[in-house]
Amino acid sequence: MIMKRQKINLAVIFYGNHGQLPANRRQFSDLKKNLSDFILMKYDFNKGERRKLLDDFKKEKIDVVLKNSYGRDHETDLEEFLELNRIPFFGSGAKATFFGTSKALAKKIFRRANLPVAEDVYVDKIIWNKSKNKIIEKIKEKIGLPCLIKDSAGTDSRGIYILKNINRLKSLLDRAVKKHGGVIVEQYIKNAYEVTCLVVGDKKPVAYEPVGLIKREMIIASRMKDRGIKQTEIPASLSENMIKQVKKLSVSAHRSLDCKTFSRADILVKDKKLYLIEVDVHPGFRSVSPTSRSAAYAGQNLNQLFLKFYKLIK
Repeated sequence: MIMKRQKINLAVIFYGNHGQLPANRRQFSDLKKNLSDFILMKYDFNKGERRKLLDDFKKEKIDVVLKNSYGRDHETDLEEFLELNRIPFFGSGAKATFFGTSKALAKKIFRRANLPVAEDVYVDKIIWNKSKNKIIEKIKEKIGLPCLIKDSAGTDSRGIYILKNINRLKSLLDRAVKKHGGVIVEQYIKNAYEVTCLVVGDKKPVAYEPVGLIKREMIIASRMKDRGIKQTEIPASLSENMIKQVKKLSVSAHRSLDCKTFSRADILVKDKKLYLIEVDVHPGFRSVSPTSRSAAYAGQNLNQLFLKFYKLIK
């Protein structure tokens, strides 16, 4: 007689700003369709269901937790809550999330680990209000134009300005710093090829096949633009040697932040040089996401990938 595998009770947390709810709902729907070995249960922390989740875990109704809470200013908070209460979860860990969701702190860690990153200047309200002219000169000397102005928070590409005109730099920084608190002014690597690479594991992390991101041209403007991904390609349009280098860099970045379970590195490739842009400590798992495409390329569907995650935290 063949015994059926006991299903795993997966608590899925919804949390964050209202604008992210549609994305959260889409991912939850995708996961329900694809995670055949898991029973998904929804907990809405916006509606005060932290206590409910904690009580259900104590009653052994929950085996593991997934944050389905894309947005900002709360990801570390969630993982600290889970770690404090010793609740197993899929994620990089509170410490890695704290550093990974700050572009400025993450880049400092990457530099200390001798990982290749683009030149940048960090600017916050205090620095900017005290010495605007010195900051402008430093940007001109260290980075030049064109340059990027990035919101320092989160692991995504929202809050990006692209600037070609030095005369508009001061006024744009005034608005960006006021809006975001702290920003990074970064070297703009034009016509670079972008790849994203999933890494899975703790003590022995493994990089999956990188996915190439074919983007629409970024619009040069004084207001914020989201980057639009036109399509993805796997394998990426890179030589075998460059793909090996991308995988090696992704694993090194994962380790430098001390990520647990998984992460996904975003890397630019230009003239056979690599530039680590960021590490997404909270990647998406929709059926169409680069993460899912990497797993599928390795012969794993979403259910098999999540079973692999579950083995890592057992």
